[in-house]
Amino acid sequence: MTRSTPLTALRRLILAASLLALLLLPAAQAQSSAVMTIELDGFIDPNAARYVARAITEATDAEAALLVIQLNTPGGLAQSAREIVSSILESPLPVAVFVTPRGAQAASAGMFVLAAAGVAAMSPGTNVGAASPIDATGQDVPETLASKVLQDTQAFARSIADARGRDPAALEAAITEARSYSATEALDLGLADVLADDLPDLLRQINGAFVPTAAGEIPLQITDAPIQPVDRTLLEHFLSVVATPNLAFILLTVGGIALLIELANPGLVVPGVTGAIALGLGFVGLGQLPVNWLGVALLLIALGLLFLEFQEPGAGVYGAGAGITFIVAAILLAGGALRPVELDFPGAETLTVSVWVLVAMGAILAALTATLIIMAKTGKPAPYRSPFDRRSMVGTRAHVTRRLAPEGEVQMLGEYWHARLQTEDDADAIEEGYAVEVTAVDGTTLMVRPADDDSMPDQEGAAQPPPSA
Repeated sequence: MTRSTPLTALRRLILAASLLALLLLPAAQAQSSAVMTIELDGFIDPNAARYVARAITEATDAEAALLVIQLNTPGGLAQSAREIVSSILESPLPVAVFVTPRGAQAASAGMFVLAAAGVAAMSPGTNVGAASPIDATGQDVPETLASKVLQDTQAFARSIADARGRDPAALEAAITEARSYSATEALDLGLADVLADDLPDLLRQINGAFVPTAAGEIPLQITDAPIQPVDRTLLEHFLSVVATPNLAFILLTVGGIALLIELANPGLVVPGVTGAIALGLGFVGLGQLPVNWLGVALLLIALGLLFLEFQEPGAGVYGAGAGITFIVAAILLAGGALRPVELDFPGAETLTVSVWVLVAMGAILAALTATLIIMAKTGKPAPYRSPFDRRSMVGTRAHVTRRLAPEGEVQMLGEYWHARLQTEDDADAIEEGYAVEVTAVDGTTLMVRPADDDSMPDQEGAAQPPPSA
């Protein structure tokens, strides 16, 4: 029979405690937190920046283990790229940026998003780089501004490289020389940390890795972690549709013309309702874009000039002014000469009004103006001229068809005339059915007085006695 020594008893106690601890740790060790994902596919604009910020907030609140941004972008606005980079660098949650699927790119502004990630991953067949700033028309920055813009962009790249421990040389070469790198080259240069075929392959490779965050390095425990996508909200989908310069410009133009039609023809209702809705949607879209509000003001002035053409058709002066103002407004609306070049990277030129859209809307406006001028010159009916000599009308009897008090209407020789009773007291009146005598003709108005007989009003052409005070 063996004796239990104090050391043996201690060992048994430690073993029992360890087994109990294993049984009581199901949540932390047996189940991994979720991996949340978003798809950033398209141009980097304010909507994309808000989407990333919301996804990071939701993933943090849900205590997710990792947020993966699946990226495929040709570029976009530098300001929006800066906002995304700021959201990633300030995130207490590990964030991975994955350029996928094969054939995708993280060009221009997208390169900064990839470099800012805690884990920068790329699929084979993807590329990154070509981040030389351009102006809003897609051209190179003018030489006088090149130094300023390049210095600022290079400093931005170096700050990201410092925050994530990357070599800034490759990032700066993409800016100064417009260099672009394949996935393999990016991995060799330290722009990418992982080369993965798909999302499961990426998660398998980075499981257990320490990822830098704003709260320090966090180890990833994502074995068998569920994957939860963070979809865009209905509002974000809506804004992604209307917040494009071309559609916003079309909505503003069509809405303005529809409202003008309603103002020129009150009571049609449909043009008024349609125009109000289109204008509202157009302004919502423009509110999401870095637009030049001088262009919006000029567009409204152009519509105002077109309204004056509606009111005074035929001259064409207002219509011509509307056309010229319209073209200038479209050029300035989103992008153009007055937009700061520091806002742009390749891809940002798509955030301007297309020349074809401008031509189409301009053609519609020109056609509407031409129609108004033609209708004014050829569609006006000739003014009616009475076949009777006006001098011979004086002394003729007329029949009151609408009460004269003192103005009304009379019938004479088979024609209806506007008439005015000659009286010193405006309270005098002659009722319908009585006869009057024409004393003068003033344009298209007959000046009349009561007929000089006392016939009753039910008799044809009967007269009423002179009205009394």
